[in-house]
Amino acid sequence: MTLNKHDELLLKDLKFQPIWLMIFYILLGLTSFIIGLNIEDALSKWLCGGGGFLIALGSEKLVSRRIRFAAQQLILRS
Repeated sequence: MTLNKHDELLLKDLKFQPIWLMIFYILLGLTSFIIGLNIEDALSKWLCGGGGFLIALGSEKLVSRRIRFAAQQLILRS
């Protein structure tokens, strides 16, 4: 199977996405979101927004990592 350069780079990127970092994004996002819900000032909106962004970022990276890993396994089998 022939891969183009873009696919090769995406699969190489798997090495640069440690799973602990993605989980850290999600945990940090949850923490800031919970703190933002529990305080009553202007900072709470920023904490909730930033927390939501980190949760979404970590989740997206986990999903894309799984997709890339599955693609890598298919390539290795063929």
